[in-house]
Amino acid sequence: MRVAVVGGGIAGLAATWELKGSAEVAVFDPGPLGGCLRTEPFDGRPVDCGPDAFIARAPEGLALCAEAGVDDLVTPVAGRSLVWWGGKARPLPDGLVLGAPRRLGPLARSGLLSPAGLVRAAADLVLPRNVPSAGDLSVRSLVASRFGAEVADRLVDPLVGGIHAGRSADLSAEATVPQLLAAARSSRSLLLGLRSLTPPGGPSGAVFAAPRGGMAALVAALVESLQRQGVRFEQAAVRSVERDGSRWRVEPDDGPFDAVVLALPSSGAAGLLGDSAPAYLRRIRRVSVVIATLGYRRLDVPEGVNGVLFPPDPAVLITACSFGSSKWPHWAEPGRTVLRLSAGRDGDGRAFSLGDEQLVERLASDASKVVPGAEQPDGWRVNRWPESFPQYEVGHLQAVAAAEDDIARHLPGVVLCGSSYHGAGIPACIASGRGAARRLVAAASERTAG
Repeated sequence: MRVAVVGGGIAGLAATWELKGSAEVAVFDPGPLGGCLRTEPFDGRPVDCGPDAFIARAPEGLALCAEAGVDDLVTPVAGRSLVWWGGKARPLPDGLVLGAPRRLGPLARSGLLSPAGLVRAAADLVLPRNVPSAGDLSVRSLVASRFGAEVADRLVDPLVGGIHAGRSADLSAEATVPQLLAAARSSRSLLLGLRSLTPPGGPSGAVFAAPRGGMAALVAALVESLQRQGVRFEQAAVRSVERDGSRWRVEPDDGPFDAVVLALPSSGAAGLLGDSAPAYLRRIRRVSVVIATLGYRRLDVPEGVNGVLFPPDPAVLITACSFGSSKWPHWAEPGRTVLRLSAGRDGDGRAFSLGDEQLVERLASDASKVVPGAEQPDGWRVNRWPESFPQYEVGHLQAVAAAEDDIARHLPGVVLCGSSYHGAGIPACIASGRGAARRLVAAASERTAG
């Protein structure tokens, strides 16, 4: 079987990894392999330009690292996260699950909720069941129906909205917070339902993990191993994917291919498939984000804190401030501090309207609200990630399933994978790529057996 993988991000590489030994594979990508998994030197250390870790409780990231021989993994230094509210950085209460509380005591002591908001949150324990037993709804409507608007806006939106660069009022609960939805459906009280969940964390108990050399170390290990096993990497943009009888031609290759993996954003996949593309692929919106990495002589960073989240606020541009050299000590030289500042969310494109210097000035000023002296970095780097975050709106998973079924019926041999569909995190993208490859291998086996 000859397979073209269009897109060399982590989903495409995972699909190729799964196909090795079962198919002759060519990978097409005009840009750096790994997509947003990019690591470059900063302040004398390898610092990630995009994601700096993956969730350890999902097995796919750890498994792929082990298979690729990337065994020097590090975990963040244990530390708290803060949220900016009411002109002050306040500790997030203990025991949260994606911002939703499992206990009322820490919530009451946090100072994040008003007295009325605390009473409303406690009402979850006595309110009748009110979450539909089937179907999808927005994250905000799910949380607010149980805990009230203050928990939804001051805790869940900064966390879930920050993870997805979106707004909890628009994001699908089924696609982005399935844990909360399952807990709400398993118990009359969401708080009590969350208490029954297994605490987050991987085998070591850590929530996040990363290669010591940065996320690009995983990309390099995968590519090196795949090349040794005969995978061909073409630094080229695919201009068309067209039928050739029962096979496929992928321009600029002379093909033909038995199958094609489209490891692209949904809009890119739709563009290559043309009129044959399911309409939903064109409707999945994506949001642009910026990450600014700033270096300093040592700053007085809050002790025991890894970062601060900022809810949507027209007065600030920043969405998150990560204390990189506290979170990852190997990132900074002795006597130095590294901050990573994020900007950009659904409905807020201000960051992309600013030049790099203006952007750094604005973000550094915002960061100085929680880190005195942050307005004066002596080094910086800006990484812009246009249309990098898909927005999973209500009904997303059902629409994706329908689109995948449509492609399977009408475009046999073509499969989709990547962040547009079943999860935007690194483990989810790995699972998406490997799952797409397994479907192709299974279909080829069925054809051979038939």
